[in-house]
Amino acid sequence: MSDIENSEEWLMTQVRRGKQDYFEPLVRRTATPLLNFLFRMTGDLDKSEELFQEVYLAVWTRRRQYRFPMRFRSWLFAIGLNRVRAAYRRRRLPIVSSDTGGTNLADANKDPCEAASAAETAALVSQAVRRLPPPQRAVVVLRIWHQLPYARIAEIVGRPEGTVRSQMHHGLAALRRFLSPRLSQQPEGG
Repeated sequence: MSDIENSEEWLMTQVRRGKQDYFEPLVRRTATPLLNFLFRMTGDLDKSEELFQEVYLAVWTRRRQYRFPMRFRSWLFAIGLNRVRAAYRRRRLPIVSSDTGGTNLADANKDPCEAASAAETAALVSQAVRRLPPPQRAVVVLRIWHQLPYARIAEIVGRPEGTVRSQMHHGLAALRRFLSPRLSQQPEGG
């Protein structure tokens, strides 16, 4: 299989044509990034998994709306972002949720104090990100955790690149304001 035939865009083009056999490899390839994005946006693993299913259902039912050479992940994340927005409108998601504790960033080889400090810092960062307004949160998550360039983020969120850069700037400033006093209060290890 050539690189072109192995691309997400080629797979989605086959799915668009109704070829169901190509849907599973497409989902396998994009499932983890999508679920991570949804979790970062909602802060709730159960809701993320529910939205995850809704997104792929929408991909299948709206497959004829996909236009090659559109980047598939941009289209996928845009659908995901729209599902998150709809969930907020329906009040199915809290604006700020507590940390689920499901993310363990602590390395097993660290001493217990370092592991606890790393887990506490990760929880604070997650809380700070979830406090951002949804447009800023989407930009910050896509830029920092998914390392997407501003132009692709602009495609996903449907805003001009300058607006995306501004939202990133304001989002990072809000994160600094929230995290600075809290991280300076954490005791040093040991």
